[in-house]
Amino acid sequence: MRDTVFVSVVLPVYNESDRIYDVLASIFNQKTYNGMITHGSYELIVVDNNSTDNSVEKINAFKAKNPSMDIHIIQEAIQGVSSARKRGMDYASLRSKTRDSRLGVKNKHYIVSADADCTVDNYWLHALIEKMVEENGDLGTCNYYYNEESFRKRPNLFNEIQKTLRCRDMSFSLFGGFPDGKGFAVERGIYDKVGGIEIFYQLNNGRFVEHLSDDWDFGIRVIAWGGKPVYARDSRVEINSRRVDTILEEVITGIAYGQDGIIIMKDVRPDVEEQTPTLCDTTPEQSQQAWGYSIKDFVPKNIVLPALLNPQILLESPAVREFFTGPVADRLYQRIHEIKHESRIIDFKPIHAYKTPAYRLYFEFREEIFSAMRRAVGEGIGFPPPLPKCFDVVKPEDFERFVYYFCEDRESGEAHNYFANGGVF
Repeated sequence: MRDTVFVSVVLPVYNESDRIYDVLASIFNQKTYNGMITHGSYELIVVDNNSTDNSVEKINAFKAKNPSMDIHIIQEAIQGVSSARKRGMDYASLRSKTRDSRLGVKNKHYIVSADADCTVDNYWLHALIEKMVEENGDLGTCNYYYNEESFRKRPNLFNEIQKTLRCRDMSFSLFGGFPDGKGFAVERGIYDKVGGIEIFYQLNNGRFVEHLSDDWDFGIRVIAWGGKPVYARDSRVEINSRRVDTILEEVITGIAYGQDGIIIMKDVRPDVEEQTPTLCDTTPEQSQQAWGYSIKDFVPKNIVLPALLNPQILLESPAVREFFTGPVADRLYQRIHEIKHESRIIDFKPIHAYKTPAYRLYFEFREEIFSAMRRAVGEGIGFPPPLPKCFDVVKPEDFERFVYYFCEDRESGEAHNYFANGGVF
């Protein structure tokens, strides 16, 4: 395997001076078994996205001290992590094709995304690539965790975060999962086949800004082309806690990534903030509210969407049918095809096609889904958060009809704010 596999790790960077050395060291110090991943078989492509601090100086210094691994530093002038990630992955693909042509060989090439504020475990790369090779995966997702010590004085908050991550581990084990820029891999052939990363835009205060969905929707594009997603549980990434440290109030109220249909990322780097945040725990009431936003964000994306994209798994996968139970899986399969027919949609894979049906199915099957999650993850998952107040006056026989109208408001109004962006966990 070590003679036929090559890996490019792409790292978008913007003003990460405080963290960059630790991140580079974690990528450089990867360990392996049987010589599968060595400095001769993987490279690091750093994409500087207009840094104004000394991040690039530190990267150059690290490169000079560690010549055993190829480190390439390139620039992306268009501001935004999506554009930076695309620039790095396109560059990796081009280098791969040039290398194969020059050497007259065709190695299996994997392009991996990493995050400039998250460190990776020692066997992160080995476990990820090994899983993809063993299962012939086209898209590989990683396992995420927070350092428990960072939450030693915040047990309530940590408990809610852990619940979300346990649900993620369960759903990714069932469905393969969707990529997150913090850590995923794609086989270069299918990366080129689907056209690479696509940048989505939205209007914010009268100007076009990047929509924070390039990684997620790239995964959907790969699946749409028949790509196989796999989940590498042993490929672990430590998430930086600074988002929940710095904007805890926004996390609690479900606006950490924007509101009213606008998905934005607030800058939470220490050098941007006026002062170091005071770390405090959530009250039981705040914890429940944060969990509610997190799980409402999670379920449509990670439980409903995989079934929506590939409803056949509801009939053919024993593990999926055991999760839902056979009768619920059959009902869900039937309902997906009813919605598809009534909406005249060819398929649900484009970004603006899957949201309304995913939200609708969440509402219609929320009790069954939460029951399944309690069986699979534990009773602590609890029950579905309360419905929006507007449903208080809706008669049971009109429920599905008004769910449709509510979910059609997904991009600009109350539906977006109800589901929010609890994925910050």
